[in-house]
Amino acid sequence: MAEPLATPTPPAASDGTLTSTVSRRWTIRMVITSVVLIGFGFWGLYDALVAYPKRGARAAEYFEYQYLDQYAQQRPPLDRRASVEDPASALARLEAIEFATVPPADRPLMAWLEQLQMIGRLDSANTTIPRAADFRGDAVQDAVERLTQLRQRFTTSSGKQADSPSALSWYDIPSQWLITAVGLGTGLYVAALVLRVRSRVFRWEPASRRLTLPGGVALVPADIAEFDKRKWHKFFVTLKVRPAHPQAGGQAIPLDLLRYEPVESWVLEMEREAFPESATPPPPDPATRAEAPTRA
Repeated sequence: MAEPLATPTPPAASDGTLTSTVSRRWTIRMVITSVVLIGFGFWGLYDALVAYPKRGARAAEYFEYQYLDQYAQQRPPLDRRASVEDPASALARLEAIEFATVPPADRPLMAWLEQLQMIGRLDSANTTIPRAADFRGDAVQDAVERLTQLRQRFTTSSGKQADSPSALSWYDIPSQWLITAVGLGTGLYVAALVLRVRSRVFRWEPASRRLTLPGGVALVPADIAEFDKRKWHKFFVTLKVRPAHPQAGGQAIPLDLLRYEPVESWVLEMEREAFPESATPPPPDPATRAEAPTRA
């Protein structure tokens, strides 16, 4: 058992009773952890709602260009027959066959519809020709005009085709929702933990060596049958209460010595009085206990 950590003197009431405080080091670490996790969650939320749908929309637009260009070359003339009246059925039909057997003109069609599906835009309002303003605000009068419009967007000033946008994979947006859930959920849990810990107070009466737990149970050294220190290296101690105690007789009460200061010192004082011969602590082991504060 190591010597107790140095802690500031706790506040004392008018009757001399001392009250515990929440560890400042633990609080700072938990607040930083909470802020980082919540920030990570909002980053995932932005990606799921804005960044990835925008990327998918750009990729869908590129594959629409590829589809119309292939259609014009392999199935002329390019007209309203290139319209996709039922995109969900068209995609299901293409996905039901081996990709190697999909006609070359239909492969960009399949990619176009897949991108629209991933961003929740797979409906005829975005695939028919002619069509009113779609979800991007583009109005399409005929297929040739649309191909010309898209060719201008995806070719350089020298007439070369620009690099294709990065297409979404099926897991991209769902993974961002998972990041959002884990980040916000865990971050809010840690914030709630800090508030809950701060609402609990231990009280210590130095003259009588009486420790009052947050739940109201009061213990003096004579009430303790055993100080179980098997988890002392993790800043936990379990007080095994004698059966005769009126409030907690026979109970084993775990105490958190990391979050609350200076409860560790008070417990050692109780042990020295209850078991003066066995309470002498062994040499400190800072290397072992240095890892313990990493727990929440």
